[in-house]
Parts: sequence; C-alpha cells; structure tokens
Amino acid sequence: MGGIAIFAGNGAHQAEHGTGLDKLLSKKTVSIIIAARNNAKYLAEALESALSQTVACEVIYSDDCSYDNSLDVASQYKGHGVKVLATPHHKGVCEARNAGADASTGNFITFLDGDDIFPPDFVEKHLEAMKEDTPFSYCSAQAFGDHDTFWGIPDWDDSDIWRNNFVNTSALWNRHAFMASGRWQDNFRTMWDWDLAIRGSRLGKPQRSDAVLNYRQRSDSWSSQTHKKDKNIKLPYFPEIRKLNARVSVGSIFSGRVPDLFKEWMSCLANSVKSIRTKHPIDLTILDNSSDVHIKEMIRKEANRYTLVFGSIQIIPFSHQFVYENEKQRREKVAQFMSHACNRLRSEMRGDIHWIVEDDIIVPVNAGHKLFEVALEGFIPPQAVSGCYRSRHQPSRYVGGWLDDNEAPQELRVLGTAPMSVDFCGTGCLMYWDSRTPRYWGTHFQGTPAHDWEWCHRLKSQNGQILMLPSVQCGHAQNAENLLY
Repeated sequence: MGGIAIFAGNGAHQAEHGTGLDKLLSKKTVSIIIAARNNAKYLAEALESALSQTVACEVIYSDDCSYDNSLDVASQYKGHGVKVLATPHHKGVCEARNAGADASTGNFITFLDGDDIFPPDFVEKHLEAMKEDTPFSYCSAQAFGDHDTFWGIPDWDDSDIWRNNFVNTSALWNRHAFMASGRWQDNFRTMWDWDLAIRGSRLGKPQRSDAVLNYRQRSDSWSSQTHKKDKNIKLPYFPEIRKLNARVSVGSIFSGRVPDLFKEWMSCLANSVKSIRTKHPIDLTILDNSSDVHIKEMIRKEANRYTLVFGSIQIIPFSHQFVYENEKQRREKVAQFMSHACNRLRSEMRGDIHWIVEDDIIVPVNAGHKLFEVALEGFIPPQAVSGCYRSRHQPSRYVGGWLDDNEAPQELRVLGTAPMSVDFCGTGCLMYWDSRTPRYWGTHFQGTPAHDWEWCHRLKSQNGQILMLPSVQCGHAQNAENLLY
C-alpha cells in the first residue's frame, strides 16, 4: 500500500479504396476472433461474413470444446486463411476469446459470436472511427431472427457507462488497450462486454462508429430470453458489475475549527473505509487549511498510522484564511471557501466514486459500506447518496431536505427508516459519482450562500437523484467535546 504524499478481409468482396484509407490501413492490421461453442448451424455464415470484409483481416476461429460439428465446419475454411483453435476442455466464451486474441497478429482486434454476422463494411467503418489514442470503437446492433430490435448507441460524451451498457461484443479494440484493460474476464454469467468496456474506457475516450452488427436472436439464447422477459433478469448483475469496477476516493477539508477532534475523526473514517467491499485501493486526500505548524505535524503523524488502510494518502496545503465582521460576511466567506475546496478536492481525487467527509463529521463504522452499496444499486443508480447529521446551528434540523412549491428549502426534522430522495443535502458525508454529477460547486443558491444546495439544485435539474440514508447517522461536532446525533 502507499504512504503519504505531502504536496507543495482476405475475402473475395474487398472494395477499392482511396489513398487516404490505404495509408490508414497500412498501419492498422485487423484480426477477427470468432469464439463459439456448438454453433455449427450458423458458423459458416459468421465465417463468410468475416472473410468478406472490404478490409483484409486475419480470421481466427476459437472453439470452446464443441460437441457438434463446429470444428468440421470451421476446418473447411482453412484454405481461405482461417486459423482454427481447439481445446479439449470447456472453459467458457471469455477464455475462448482470449485464446483467439493470443493467437492473433493484428494490432486491432474485434470479436464475433459464432451465430452473428458482420456486414461487409463492418471493420472499415470501425477503423474510420479509430484515432491514435482511442482504446476501442463501439457500434450499433440490428437484431434478426426472433425479433428485429435495433440497438442504437450514444456518443461517448452523451453517455453514462455506469448506468447501463451500450458497448456490444463486437467493438474494435486497439490491441494494446485490450491487453492493458485486462482482456475478457469471466466474473459473472453475463455482461462481460460491459465489464470490459468500463475497464477499457479508463485508457482513453472510446469512439462511436457507424458500423452495425447483425445480432442473431434465437429462442434458446440468453439474450433472447432476457429480451422476452424483462430487465429484472439482469438487474441483480448491475450493482455487481459496478462494484467490480468502481474505484473510491475519499476527500476532506481540514478547516482547523476543531483540531482536537482529528484523531477520533481519522480513526472513525479509517474503520468505515475498511467496511467498503471493493478489490481496489481507496485513496485519501486531505486539504489542510491549518496555519499552525504543530497542527500540521499532528495531521501528518496521525494520517501516517493508516497507510495500510488507504492505497495512498495525500495532504495538500490549502491555506485560505479570511476575516469577517458579521454573520452575513462569515456565511459568504464560508460558502466561497467550501466551493473552492470541493472543486479542488474533485480535481485531486481519482476515483469513479468520491466520498467527501468533512472534518467535523464523525461517521459510523457502517457508513462507507452502506453508502457504497446504495450508490451501486438499481437499473439506474442514484447520482449521490448522503449520510444524515444535524445542523450545528439549528440542532433540531438535519442538513438536507426538500424544496417547497416556491423553491424554499424545507429541512428534515424527523428521520424515517428507508432511504429518502431529497432535493438537497450537505457535503459533510456525501458520496457521489464523479462522471454523473455537476463538475463543479458554485457558491450561492437563489442568492443564499450555500455551495451544497447550489450543487444539489443543478444535479436535480439534470434529473439526478440524491438519496439520504437514515441508516447512516453521523455525529456533527459543535466542539471537540459535544457531538450532535
């Protein structure tokens, strides 16, 4: 774990192409991997579509221990240059695809299921979308067979890959990106393409292509069964795919208001982080607004005790001292400071999910686990989830609630037991998706200095959802001795 960083087609139907495309293709050799098991009935169509591309491609058939005559069908195409791979043991489609990739020589790779079909210009259209730094291009799909659904795709900038998948098996991959992303992984019964797309998208911006996959729908296939029923068949897999890939970063602003609380705060935060069930290291970023050298040293030493809990800890000087003459000025200054601090934290945190815990909020041991699990849930997961804590200025109220018909804030006074969809919350214990929420915090909501309300209002105006969890009740420090619960 880390320590602390203190900052200061070879087929018969090839078309003629202009010199621009010829120059492009001279650097882009493509391998088509057909991985299948017991698809003999349809395999010839798949192989012929791969061989008939307008761009010369290496074609590899990787058989996953078929017990029909798939290997016989594939072997008939060896004279056309098809490389045939066989295995004596059934290992699953992910391993069959990976075996095909290992045997391939192209610097670009695409995958075709044994019952699907590539139109003749499929690879060409994919290549047109690829740029030097593109990890993969993705395409639409046209169903044929039992139904004729067309699955369109969004541009990447208009999409939300964490919400649901729109990248099918037959994306075109930069070979290096495919390998660096971890290749195909058989973690679940389905959704391998979504898992791979999330991992691959970390390596650069994917590009939408004009290619269209002809996607066969058969009554005995998994995809056809789920199409005929409903999304609830796959729903249990959604949070698991997200959990498998989502990385969490924790951030805090040490304001110096209650420095004597820091040791307890750090201990509670570390224990709560350990409750988050993830295979990825969790990073911690602290913006240090203290000016006292002894307090700075205390923060460093205390944080150093938890280097085995966090993947890395960075403490960044964030000196922002301000003076005020009255309560109105104080609120203005605080809103400006918190807006600036939240924006700086966001630029420093590297995770897909950010968890802000302010330095006067004591989180329960289950906070990290419960917030993380709820943030992953559902067909459409919430954009943000928050713990519950009382206002230190008005202890009878919680920091969070709804806007009435006049858009006046109505703060919570009583908590129920179930998660509540709210219009606003604070940043004291806030977990949110980095790519699915407003990119920055402002300072005012309807003329009132409130960085958190302003951010929440913009999120809600974008049809985002904020959930407050009564099961995550935090302490809010009025001072180091007095915690409000």
